[in-house]
Amino acid sequence: MTTARDIALFIDPFSYHFLHDRLFDATFGTGGGDNMFAPWLYLRDWFTRRGVSVHTADYLLEGKFVRGANIFVSFGMRERYRAAANLPNVVLSAFFAFESPTVDPKLYKGLAAVQKSFKRVFTFTDAQSLSPFLSAPLKSDLFCLPSPLDSVREDLWGRQNRKFLVMVNNNRLPTIKLNELYTERMRAIEFFAHTHDIELYGNAWDGPSHLMSIGWMPGTAQKVIHKTREYWQRVRPVPALVAARKVCKGSIPSKLEALSQYKFSICFENVKLNGWITEKIFDCFAAGNIPVYLGPPDIEKHIAPECFIDMRRFANYEELRQYLKSLSAQEIERYRENGRDFLSSTKFTPFTKLTFTERLARIVEEETGAQL
Repeated sequence: MTTARDIALFIDPFSYHFLHDRLFDATFGTGGGDNMFAPWLYLRDWFTRRGVSVHTADYLLEGKFVRGANIFVSFGMRERYRAAANLPNVVLSAFFAFESPTVDPKLYKGLAAVQKSFKRVFTFTDAQSLSPFLSAPLKSDLFCLPSPLDSVREDLWGRQNRKFLVMVNNNRLPTIKLNELYTERMRAIEFFAHTHDIELYGNAWDGPSHLMSIGWMPGTAQKVIHKTREYWQRVRPVPALVAARKVCKGSIPSKLEALSQYKFSICFENVKLNGWITEKIFDCFAAGNIPVYLGPPDIEKHIAPECFIDMRRFANYEELRQYLKSLSAQEIERYRENGRDFLSSTKFTPFTKLTFTERLARIVEEETGAQL
């Protein structure tokens, strides 16, 4: 039987930015986040305490593999796994599709090749729901995106004298339109800016929206396109962006801190697909903020409707506005308490960093026969 000290786990992260073990560096790239690296710090610490070394996948290709079992797991990158497969004692064990198809459609087009090489593929939703984004039939298991949170932030949750409504999002437009919710965010900003009811936090609202569809281009080409759009929008301003700039308060060091200053937030995911539930709604619960939520059609399967305000209930933003304004202090407190209770309930367990780590641990045990 392989022992833990004969095992190394190599993770290909979401982006090249997190190579060189930066995925496990809490001080790296924290802008706007609140301990966003917590799931990966927890994961590495959990395995390390059991004798399993954990590194990003670039270290494997640099020759830092062990003689026992080298378990290769990808969180979305596809540049290294073929080279890794040719190394001794390497198992292409699992591929987790962490990003949504509106942000990274190439990821989903590439899953046809991925599933031929990896023993397991994990997605946040079922293959049938993903079928419009795939190039071939897919067999995948489901997983939940792990939240950095463990519970509410007591210092923030109890904050009183809150302002009315906030949105925390960067100025972006999606790669593809199918099921995207970026456009809906812009509609919400434009409406509530005109009624003087919202404040906005995030990056890049002083210029054109960042087009994620050009991310593959060289940086110089991206800058030229951005400058061209900036000039054109001076001639023909985009009404939603004009409205956004009037209410934008700039970037923030802490999203939870910003949320805790408001009663409600516009909390829309970036895509409308079953199972796509990110940290956004949990951040609201932790800060004692009530999310006006729009996201997966099956949201009530995961989170009770008493915890959030479902945007699907309202015909338009004026109807939503009237509802928010009509809520009594007791009704607002009930929503807040329900969100708090959710984070301490078993319904939150699938979204915890412990659950994700234990899932990965079972995979390593299946590959090696070791008991961790």
